[in-house]
Amino acid sequence: MRAEARSEVATGVVPSASSPILTVAVPTCNGAAHLAEALGSILGQEGVAYELIVSDDRSDDRTLEVVRAVAGDRARIEVNAERLGLAGNWNRCAAICRTPLIAIFHQDDVMEPGHLAAQAAALASEETIGLVAGAATVIDERGQPVPATVVDPGGLGPVDRVYEPGTLAEAMVAGNPLRCSAVMLRRAAFEAAGGFNPSYRYGVDWEFWLRLSRRWRVAWLARPSVRVRWHPASETHRFKAGTADLDETARLMEILFAVDLKDRPDVDRLRRTARARLARAFLNRAHEALRAGRTALARDALRRGVRLTPGLIATILSSPRLALAMATLAAAPRLAGRLFARGK
Repeated sequence: MRAEARSEVATGVVPSASSPILTVAVPTCNGAAHLAEALGSILGQEGVAYELIVSDDRSDDRTLEVVRAVAGDRARIEVNAERLGLAGNWNRCAAICRTPLIAIFHQDDVMEPGHLAAQAAALASEETIGLVAGAATVIDERGQPVPATVVDPGGLGPVDRVYEPGTLAEAMVAGNPLRCSAVMLRRAAFEAAGGFNPSYRYGVDWEFWLRLSRRWRVAWLARPSVRVRWHPASETHRFKAGTADLDETARLMEILFAVDLKDRPDVDRLRRTARARLARAFLNRAHEALRAGRTALARDALRRGVRLTPGLIATILSSPRLALAMATLAAAPRLAGRLFARGK
């Protein structure tokens, strides 16, 4: 029997002289660990009237207790009738939004003061802007900064700018430059783009930014105003158990070059650069998997990396230890697992 959706309706609006123009929607699922900090950072925002919604994907931890304790009647809680998954819950956030602007903010992340007001002002400045994104910093599970050499914070450079429709695609070749918690959307743009595609997991936001940016202008604010959390329970870590993230990246690259960049005079150069970057990612996955003792995954990742870019062999040969590990993996995977797994 399907469970009925539940809604706990409250005003959810920070006191203001005007009605809210913005919904901050927090999609939750077993997010009790860091949710209090995330909600506190939202509730401390000033300068723009907003409604706060929590769209819960049937958590079975203390998530809803935390929401009630921290936000009280300032949050409207919606509990999904059944578990919708990542993209489904994000789409649900937009479906229950009642304002022209929406920010989908993740349960682990932290807003800096002034974040909402700055992004709402950017969207209010020009109706053709469908999305505004800000820079982000990365923190670990204890809230400590994570170096950019460990986790790329993304971004579109050190200067504020506006991308015209269709011009963001080149930045997408290097990876997903936008962090979801650092984005605010015009709801009309979200609807016109068709929402998040549930056939993606790792690249669900990346693929959506691409579709939206084909028809709408995108504003970039270079001042970091969100802290995104990177920790072992995150989706990013889960993907390292396989190659699903790299598979989705390859799928997105095919779309980019078939649709968005096909008429670029330097498309061949861009494609070679993208393939080399993806091949290096497969090599990194092979190395990580081998150290973890997962030789089948390591061998598959190595094979696919070399197939993408045969020049990857030169990269491997430039490091004697890496060359020995990868050569042993290719020729004798069981021996490689014994010799090169972490702690061996």
